[in-house]
Amino acid sequence: MCKLPPERLPSVVLALVVLAGCATSGGVVTLADGRTGSFPILTKTLPTRPAMVEQPGTITADLSLPAGSGRVPAVIVLHSCTGVTPSVTEWARELNRMGYAALVLDSFTGRGVKEICTGHASVNPGSRLADLFRAQELLATHPRVDPQRIGVLAFSHGGWVALWASQAWYQRRFMRGTLAAPVAFAAFYPVGCNVRLVDEADVSGGAVRIFHGTADDWTTIDHCREWVARRRAAGKNVSIVEYEGDPALRPLIAAAEAAMLSARSRSLVTGSSAFCASRESSRCAFIRALARSIRNFAKSRTAASTGGHSFS
Repeated sequence: MCKLPPERLPSVVLALVVLAGCATSGGVVTLADGRTGSFPILTKTLPTRPAMVEQPGTITADLSLPAGSGRVPAVIVLHSCTGVTPSVTEWARELNRMGYAALVLDSFTGRGVKEICTGHASVNPGSRLADLFRAQELLATHPRVDPQRIGVLAFSHGGWVALWASQAWYQRRFMRGTLAAPVAFAAFYPVGCNVRLVDEADVSGGAVRIFHGTADDWTTIDHCREWVARRRAAGKNVSIVEYEGDPALRPLIAAAEAAMLSARSRSLVTGSSAFCASRESSRCAFIRALARSIRNFAKSRTAASTGGHSFS
């Protein structure tokens, strides 16, 4: 809220302040000052019930950078139905160690939502698409970020958002035409693979990779296999990486997540408490794959969507 005493300002000055400052006081409009840490982003909140209407919204983002002073590629991290947890921030730290800027979006807290796993609350995927593309626009203004090398890393419900963000229709709906689409979309065990879209083969932007465990009994893998197969049949650069494993082999999740997700069977990450305890860990494999994808993009900016941006 803009806290200026109107009785002390001439009306013209007050009008200028309102137009230039208070109208955008709910969110940051540029990162040109090189800031890091937490800041608000202006976005939209789309209806979750027929009687509701679209409203302006504000979410929180947290930006961390690798050491150094030059421009770096960046990854926007989209959380699961549990919201931002310690495991999500762990991903951000690992991305930083590998030389990437990491922007973690919190799409729930600003909307008064704690989690949507239990069905007691909901957030429209369209709201999170707006979050993603507003965050991309903002991230591109940061002096340390290469605006042509911004990718997306997403989990579960966030993975649904990443898959839809790769579709040209949603890009036309939510992007403002100031940037190209993200250069890579990586989704861990995404929900939403069962949703059939009109013109679903119209995939735009970078490569799409799904990372999934065969023993996952909540967001099962079959629909995602079909999602990939339909788009590959149309010549699109999408694929799925599958991890075999017993349902007892779950990814390392923070204690705050454990109670919420205890019914899930995740076979995506093995190893000890170390983030990357084994070279065969799916997290390690994913990070290496995402890194290669974004680097390849820098070498092949003009490649068609059917080639040039490979996670493999």
